[in-house]
Amino acid sequence: MSGLLDLIRQRYIDTLRAVPSRWKVLIVDQYTQAMLHSVLSTYDVLEEGIQQVDLITNYRQPQPRLAAVYLLMPTSLNVDLILRDYAPSRQQEPTGKSSKKQAAQAGPQDPPKYAAAYVSFMEGINDALVGRLTDGLPESYLQGLKELYINCHALEPRLFTTRSPHSFFTLFAPPDGSVEHAVARWEDDIGWTARSIVNALATLGEYPLIRYYNPPSSFHPPLGPGLAVGEPVGKRLAERVQAEIDAYARDNSNFPSQIVTAVNYPVTDPPRPRGVLLITDRSMDLNAPFLHEFTYQAMCHDLLRIEEGQRYRHTFINEQGAEEEQEAILSDQDKVWVEVRHMHMKDALDKLIADFKAYAGEHGGTFGGAGASINDMKDMLASLPQMREVKEKLSLHLTMAEKCMSLFDKKKLPATANVEQCCATGVTPEGKSPKTLVEEMVPLLDDRSVSAVDKVRIIALYIMHRDGVPEGDKKRLYQHARLALHEMDAIDNLTHLGLNVNKDSGKKRKPLFKQREEEDAYDISRYQPALRFMLESQFAGTLDPSTFPYVRDAPVGATKSSAAASAAPPTTGSLRSARPQWTAQRTKRVVDAPRQRVLVFMAGGATYSEVRAVYKVSEAANKDVFLGTSHLVTPQKFVSDLANLVRGGGGSSHTKQGFQPLLKGGKALPPRAPGMPQQAIDQRYPQQVQPPPAPAPTLQQKAAASASDARRPSSLVASLKGSTNSKGSSSTLAPGATLQHSTSGSSLGGQSMQSATSDGASSGKIKKKGFLKRLM
Repeated sequence: MSGLLDLIRQRYIDTLRAVPSRWKVLIVDQYTQAMLHSVLSTYDVLEEGIQQVDLITNYRQPQPRLAAVYLLMPTSLNVDLILRDYAPSRQQEPTGKSSKKQAAQAGPQDPPKYAAAYVSFMEGINDALVGRLTDGLPESYLQGLKELYINCHALEPRLFTTRSPHSFFTLFAPPDGSVEHAVARWEDDIGWTARSIVNALATLGEYPLIRYYNPPSSFHPPLGPGLAVGEPVGKRLAERVQAEIDAYARDNSNFPSQIVTAVNYPVTDPPRPRGVLLITDRSMDLNAPFLHEFTYQAMCHDLLRIEEGQRYRHTFINEQGAEEEQEAILSDQDKVWVEVRHMHMKDALDKLIADFKAYAGEHGGTFGGAGASINDMKDMLASLPQMREVKEKLSLHLTMAEKCMSLFDKKKLPATANVEQCCATGVTPEGKSPKTLVEEMVPLLDDRSVSAVDKVRIIALYIMHRDGVPEGDKKRLYQHARLALHEMDAIDNLTHLGLNVNKDSGKKRKPLFKQREEEDAYDISRYQPALRFMLESQFAGTLDPSTFPYVRDAPVGATKSSAAASAAPPTTGSLRSARPQWTAQRTKRVVDAPRQRVLVFMAGGATYSEVRAVYKVSEAANKDVFLGTSHLVTPQKFVSDLANLVRGGGGSSHTKQGFQPLLKGGKALPPRAPGMPQQAIDQRYPQQVQPPPAPAPTLQQKAAASASDARRPSSLVASLKGSTNSKGSSSTLAPGATLQHSTSGSSLGGQSMQSATSDGASSGKIKKKGFLKRLM
């Protein structure tokens, strides 16, 4: 499987290898630098003949014998800085607004900083900026100009994000000012999200059919600014992606095959089935962000402190037997993490212990009997001197698993998870309707050892199970849990995501997808995300076309062809129980037949349980499924975002009635044209140019400074008497500086020389005497 990480990594490497020079300099900006290092190590970059990596906004020494590889965002400032590298003697500051006329008048006076320029932008660049580059740089210098279309953040082979957690508030929060301003932010967010999705599609080489989540009218009207616009966010985003990918295809006549062949993945025979893009949003499944998930990756992110989704600090026993603190990166470079991250915690622990025993046995270790604890195993790992990297990874994950299981008991998660699963699935582990939820829930709400966030999660899941509760019952639940005001707001604000928090007279809504009983599921892990059932229905050809319509008319026979092409097992039973059937079917198909690619985008944040579902469905259905989202959410993050959505739980501080349709008659506002204005791109990627260092003083300036230092006391006294030697005082100034800058920068006892001189002239001898005393 060619995952996003591999494809993006290969695009970077191909870009560096396309430069014929053996040695070169890599120029990046602060945004592309972070994206590059997320998929390539420093060693990988240096292996491609890169002598050094420089920020384009920093002062850089000329390297006239080396070619420069530019890897940049398509901003006006970056274009100005590239032009300035060709003509270093230009003194005007790059502002992103320089004209061709100014460039022609300036003319290069010094030789270029580099021997040649190979320029690559992370995504499409404005034609006007391309014209400025080609007009300002001769062909002999500008050797390459590319648009890579890899401006998306790949975290795992099947996962990417747009790194825009603010999208949750833009999509669902009521207006905090004018409705028009909120709608404009909403449209901007949709535009940037569409660009990231198109970058992912271009990287994959897919021109897919596009479907989107259109909530049934019985669920709720369009949410957030979508109500004012007259369309749900899924429809507006899907139409924008369709317009953007159409424009990309018009500009690239050989799309989509060019991206596939560019990274040495040849066009397949038979051809790969056309891909599908499914666009949905967080409101489709509100159970998943609240539930305790007990697979290894999700449980670690829920219970442990993992920064930026990858960085975890832990202590371990080093070879000297002392404790040492270290920061671990949980990424695909960690093979142990990759193997166990989607396993249930019990299965992950069993595998870690088995791997430990195998490792210790190979290197002469002993186990201390079958009852050896995790701490015993970590101590034995510390005593094994061989294969340090493997030892550190095993020690890391044994430590993380131990902490998770300790918190599992301390936070009373078995009882909490049982209540949560009954609420989310609507049935008990025995398959019956839960009758004693309140009796099981109230003791947990009263228990002070249960955290306030866990109590919020329990109450929210119970309200969703009941499809709203009476106001009096809700207040009593809050009292039992002793929730703070912001924690109550987190639950009340679920109304902005389409949930009935308060009981109304309407009928209980049916779930979008019915939960199915899992044969081999653990009692505390029975709930499956709606995203899984959506994908299985898509592969089976049974996905409701009214709830998930196509942007364009569905192809003739799409349902039949979808069902025929699907390799999915029967929809009943679990993914695990379906694997033997899938294996049996695979032997009847062509070996290594190209797999259909399906991309799901979850606007407003995705959970780690949904990430796991993507991997599991991909394996069971023999498809390449990818998940994109604005950001990944943990339960704590989701509760915090809900609390901050609106203070007070309902309406807005400025517009109490919330959004109202801007057009009457059920009409929707027309969508924006594809593309983003250059000014908006420049504002999204701002940078600060660092000034060049001050020139080193000459020998004459040093001698003058020394002479001035020798005369300084007499000069100061003379200045206080009104007879300053102007020649002597000016000899200490740096070239280009003024007397005002020099005096304001010098201070004595916290007071500048300039102010002391002026005060002394107005106050007479008293100020002069005090000044001389401090000087002595």
